[in-house]
Amino acid sequence: MGLLVECPECKTRNSHKVKACKCGFALAKFSGRVYWIDYLVEGQRRREKIGPNKAAAERRYREVKSAITEGRYIQKSPDARTLFKDLAAWYLELPEVKAKRSYDRDQQSLNRLLPFSGTGC
Repeated sequence: MGLLVECPECKTRNSHKVKACKCGFALAKFSGRVYWIDYLVEGQRRREKIGPNKAAAERRYREVKSAITEGRYIQKSPDARTLFKDLAAWYLELPEVKAKRSYDRDQQSLNRLLPFSGTGC
């Protein structure tokens, strides 16, 4: 449990201390690392993708560990709960999007995608 680094070739998550992945990729030399955190909540394993910033991953991990020890509820970022239909409506309401010549085509494309997103029309 703790801080993990994703291998860009095989997508496995390795400890941040590992220099090379099992597939042979040199993680220590790669600059585009993607960090994950791994922790247990009530016996269930949880993982969160943080991004390319190691300091942010360490900060989030400390935040989660303190929340677990204090017995507080652990919340993910609010962006993770955004539905596609809400995002599409927000996008179509932007003034710079409404000013596009291709606004009608954008609207039609999003309306065609909505049934496949599992949110309905």
